[in-house]
Amino acid sequence: MTALALDASNEREAKALGRLRSEEIAWLGTIGRDGFPHAVPVWFLWQDDVAYVFCQPGSAKVKNLRENPRAMLHLEAGDDGEQLHVLQGTVELSPEPTVDWLDRLGGAYLAKYAGGIERLGWTNDRMWADYSTVVIFRPHKLIAW
Repeated sequence: MTALALDASNEREAKALGRLRSEEIAWLGTIGRDGFPHAVPVWFLWQDDVAYVFCQPGSAKVKNLRENPRAMLHLEAGDDGEQLHVLQGTVELSPEPTVDWLDRLGGAYLAKYAGGIERLGWTNDRMWADYSTVVIFRPHKLIAW
């Protein structure tokens, strides 16, 4: 499948880009081992037409993605319930742990989530250690209105 590059000059895609850059929570949908959908809220970083999600290596979503790399990333519907942005795509699980990605993503990730990490009472080091698997989501299709 061809990766999707969202076009900022397209009104629908520009709106999706804005939300992908600003929303704190997305739902990552995977296909469970039992064949049923498995959707969980995740923190994510949108950069260069890719969503990066730091995950616990033993989580169900990571286990599911090892079996089947097809996934979806769904944003909340917005305050008015009328903003739909769903991306279908495939995932790569990085062989490098989160700490190896910090030079590339750490500053942007902390700019977005430092407050959330602090509210959890965690240190950054704990975040990187516990959420050591990097999920790289590459979209192929945008469903939006």
